[in-house]
Amino acid sequence: MSTPTPGLPLPPNAIKAFLAPPLVPAMAPAPPARPPPPAAGSSDSATLIPLAAIKRLIAGETGENKMGADALHLIHKASELFVEKLAAASVKKSDGETIGYDAVAAAVDDEDQGEFAFLSDLVPPTTTFEAYLAQQQQLQQEQQQEAMNEEA
Repeated sequence: MSTPTPGLPLPPNAIKAFLAPPLVPAMAPAPPARPPPPAAGSSDSATLIPLAAIKRLIAGETGENKMGADALHLIHKASELFVEKLAAASVKKSDGETIGYDAVAAAVDDEDQGEFAFLSDLVPPTTTFEAYLAQQQQLQQEQQQEAMNEEA
C-alpha cells in the first residue's frame, strides 16, 4: 500500500475503509416474529379454556379420568364454542364496554333465542327483595288455591 504524499489525493479504497463500520462478531439472529392469532372459530385457534381445567371438571371428585383423548378434545372444543356463544349473546345485551351479570342473565332469559334456557335456574335475572317477597306470596296463594280446589 502506498503512503500518500502531502498534497496528493487519498486512494479511493482508503476512504471506504475509513468510513466502513467496525467489524463486529456475528450476533445471534433475532427470534422469529410471533404469528398473528388465528381468527375466532378456526380449528387451530389458541384455547380459551385450559385443557387441564376440562380434565378436572370431567374427573370430578373421584379424580379418575376414564375418557379417551378424542372425546376429551371434543368436549374441550364444545366448551369453548359454548363460552364464545354465551359471551357473544351477552355482549348484545350489555350496555357498555364490560359484560356484567345483568347482561349474561338477559342473554339466558332471552325468549327469542332460547339457546340458554337450560341455564335459567343457574343465572336468574336480578330482582329486588320486595319483588322476591311478592313473588313468594303469590306462589303460596296459588298453592293454597290448588289445595282448596283438590279438596272440593
